[in-house]
Amino acid sequence: MLRATATAMGLKHRFSFFYHQRLFLLFLSFVALTAGCFICGQYIRERHFKEELLNSRLQAINLRLLSYCEHGGSPQTFYRENRALIGNMRITLLSRGGQVVYDSRGTSKEQGINHLKRPEIRKALLKGSAYEVRHSESTDEDYFYAATAGRKFMARTAAVYTVTLANSLKPTSGFLAFVLFISVIFCMLCYMMTRHLGENIRQLRDFSRKAGAGEKIETGQNWPHDELGEISHQIVKLYNRLLQTIDDRDKERRSAIHEAHEKIRIKRELTNNINHELKTPLSAIRGYLETILSYPDMQKEQRELFTQKSYEQTMRLTDLLRDVSTISKLEEGNLSVKHDRVNLTSIIDDLRQNMELLPDNKRMALHCNITEPLWMIGDRTLLNSIFENLVNNALAYSSGDAIFIELKEKTDDYYKIVFADNGVGVEEHQLPYLFDRFYRVDKGRSRKFGGTGLGLSIVKNAVLRHGGTISVCNGPHGGLEFTFTLSRHLKDNTVEE
Repeated sequence: MLRATATAMGLKHRFSFFYHQRLFLLFLSFVALTAGCFICGQYIRERHFKEELLNSRLQAINLRLLSYCEHGGSPQTFYRENRALIGNMRITLLSRGGQVVYDSRGTSKEQGINHLKRPEIRKALLKGSAYEVRHSESTDEDYFYAATAGRKFMARTAAVYTVTLANSLKPTSGFLAFVLFISVIFCMLCYMMTRHLGENIRQLRDFSRKAGAGEKIETGQNWPHDELGEISHQIVKLYNRLLQTIDDRDKERRSAIHEAHEKIRIKRELTNNINHELKTPLSAIRGYLETILSYPDMQKEQRELFTQKSYEQTMRLTDLLRDVSTISKLEEGNLSVKHDRVNLTSIIDDLRQNMELLPDNKRMALHCNITEPLWMIGDRTLLNSIFENLVNNALAYSSGDAIFIELKEKTDDYYKIVFADNGVGVEEHQLPYLFDRFYRVDKGRSRKFGGTGLGLSIVKNAVLRHGGTISVCNGPHGGLEFTFTLSRHLKDNTVEE
């Protein structure tokens, strides 16, 4: 069964024609039909012309016969005198009533026979003259009958009618040759056109197959320079644009999935870091309180020391939870950024005043070259956290005695500020990790000074939320040097990585 089906399909494919071949055969059939109509029309026209010509010749004989007989002559005498003109034709003289008066081929029996029912006779009585082509049963031949009506008599001349197709078309052989030549030229043009059209359709068929398979199609394909080629080119462009759109959508989807997984990873990592960071202050608080409860007779000074230590750890825990909340909202974009008119110079002055309230052993000198007001649109709380966390980082880790704040560049769009200290700095391989959450160069010193490990991460995110960038390096003063920009005109959701 399968072999028979395959054989049938093979035969069908073998005897099938291409589209342009089928189209050419259709045009060829049209040309043949048109040429046949031309030939048939020419035959009909030529036959009608010959009939009119023969009718004129026979009518002339009829008029001569009527003129001769109506002036007293006999039809027999007319026939003898005009035998050369009449030839093999048959002449008949009839009365106005249709009775045969004379018949050149008839016998005496035919005289008196009424021919009024003959169609050429009836038409001649109405119109004066008429002709008719009909078959004679007596001779079994076709005759051309021409009848003419006179005042006293009617005359009819009959001739054998043999007009073949070849004879009819012989006078117009030149026209037929011209028609044949035009038909050949038209067939050649049709073949070229159908072949060109078939090539276009073949390319569209190949395109549809590739499109069905989801393959990419080159737009530089050699399409014909016509309307169909332009349409094909535009279809290919639209198809490739659709593929590009689908590819971009898939990339965005993969990116969104990766971002979602990254957020999950960050949350998991943040949760683990928080759990780890909470253990130290909670364990310390628990240890101090258990010691106080276990020794009711503890000296007052020792009890106050343990209570103070517990309070410090509680404040450290409070700062940690606050910073965790802030960094989480900043990174997830859930923190609403206010659009206030803020003076950066005022924020730096407030920091200088707060620095002067610190003990001498924790204080660092703050040097700032900014004297003019630096106005911008932003969130004052976040902008304050940038400078505050940079100062706290310098106090906790730098081991220096001076902080330097300098306005490096000012434009209509942004401020470029440098924050540096004269501390010990960090090793070069540690610089890329300073903005990571809970990253510490010296964990012992950070816990000693109460750092949460989130300050620089908050700084980076606050800068990004204000349309800026930030970088860090070991500065010329020996400590760290932070260079960051802040957009003067804050836009909604301005975050650039």
